[in-house]
Amino acid sequence: TMSQLLHEIAEHNLQNRKIALIENGSWAPTSGGLMRKLLEGLKGTEFIGDTLTLKSALTEGQLADLDVLADAIAESVLPPKAEPAVTAAEGSMDGVFEVENAAFNKFSYGCEVLTTRVDGRDYGCIINTAGQITSSDPKKITISCIKANHTCDMVGKAGVFNLSILSEDAPYDLFKLFGFQSGRDVDKFASWPDELRTKNGLRYIGQHVNAVLSARVIDARDCGTQMLYIAEVVEAHVLSDKPSCTYGYYHAHIKPKKAPAAPEAEGWVCKVCGYFHEGAELPADFVCPLCKHGPEDFEHYVPAVVDKKKGWICTVCGYFHEGEELPADFVCPICHHGADAFEPAEQ
Repeated sequence: TMSQLLHEIAEHNLQNRKIALIENGSWAPTSGGLMRKLLEGLKGTEFIGDTLTLKSALTEGQLADLDVLADAIAESVLPPKAEPAVTAAEGSMDGVFEVENAAFNKFSYGCEVLTTRVDGRDYGCIINTAGQITSSDPKKITISCIKANHTCDMVGKAGVFNLSILSEDAPYDLFKLFGFQSGRDVDKFASWPDELRTKNGLRYIGQHVNAVLSARVIDARDCGTQMLYIAEVVEAHVLSDKPSCTYGYYHAHIKPKKAPAAPEAEGWVCKVCGYFHEGAELPADFVCPLCKHGPEDFEHYVPAVVDKKKGWICTVCGYFHEGEELPADFVCPICHHGADAFEPAEQ
């Protein structure tokens, strides 16, 4: 519940956070004050704007207030605008520039098993950010991996690694084996059916793979949540002519699909656009936030009684985190992806 979450935040003494408060429901007139009182004792806590009060449902007249709060939140997290760069090129750097997150989904990434060896033990994980940067000998490549992955640390210690480039016939179990558990806890190779090694002594995956590359690290850069390794290729072999498995192909054809579920809470469905408003009662002045039709275009929906938990699900590995809110700095304990890889879900 929200109460449990707030008390856990207070008990963990989270500090130096910026918080915006929205109070909603029949107890709205007091909830904002209670939340503020619970959190204001944390060191470095800064509240953004005034508490926004919503009763029953968001009305059209409150949209402007919500926009003001959203702008205040954005202003608090965005870095200061840089001064326009002075260049001799035609055109101008003046104006407001937008970075649309969806644009990055258009990159075409491959999927690889990154392997290395330290103190006689083999390590491996799934990555999707390897690429060639030079074609002259010795050829150079880059890889990046999440710093929370144990294999990432081991590559830094070993200074060498192998890349097994996965093909489109790679099964989901292979992704689970190397991507959804940590080498800190298990030996990922314990159940692997073969023990193939390149001349550098490192293991590689001989099944569902179309090529293997061995490389020596020549430079490393700390990029925040990721480590970037630049390496020279010392050995490379083609293993099959099957197409490489891209990250997009994995999501479209390999990762199991979740069947769409009907709403499982009592509410009201807009007959025009399908918008679902949760709640036993629909306010007489309710306006659909999507198509702007009124309550006369809604029909009552009463589902079967179910006991579901609200939370957030990782779109990469399927891990479910129970709770109304997902912390902005949350990291998946299975695949180590951040909060941007999660979406709301019920189980």
